Amino acid sequence: MQGKDIILGILSKKERSGYEINDILQNQLSYFYDGTYGMIYPTLRKLEKDGKILKEVIIQEGRPNKNIYAITESGKEEFDDYLQSEIDDETFKSDFLMRLFFGTSLDKAALKQLLKEEIARKEEKINRLNDNFKLWKNEGGLTSTQEITIKYGLAQYESTKKVLEDELAKLESSSI
Repeated sequence: MQGKDIILGILSKKERSGYEINDILQNQLSYFYDGTYGMIYPTLRKLEKDGKILKEVIIQEGRPNKNIYAITESGKEEFDDYLQSEIDDETFKSDFLMRLFFGTSLDKAALKQLLKEEIARKEEKINRLNDNFKLWKNEGGLTSTQEITIKYGLAQYESTKKVLEDELAKLESSSI
């Protein structure tokens, strides 16, 4: 999965501005895709150059002009090819797990703090995703497949939080 695939997917349903694309990346897709603001505009320029999208400049008084992007037939075909292609293995990066893996030199208090902070991060992600899920569902903007992705993300965060809470409880009850 590349940034171009994500942007074509976002544009496959509706014309959008770069700001709207970024909002979707940062809110709706952030729990399973790590897209950055800095990736959007170079990708949009390349997609436009390759004829996969069109840009319409909207003139605004008293404000900068607004660019609206729309997918072309060629872009739809490329996105469909992506959807039909073989699924890549998931990649997972976690600074927390890397620190934990090499954390044998941490004392008990530091290890407990590390676990508590990660539990808090998971709780924040669960709360934000639940809040967004309710909002998106009320707005009627979720498809059944999008609901599955949100439920999948919630299940991951909740199960990870449970493992960390169980391990923290073991650590707190141990005499080491």
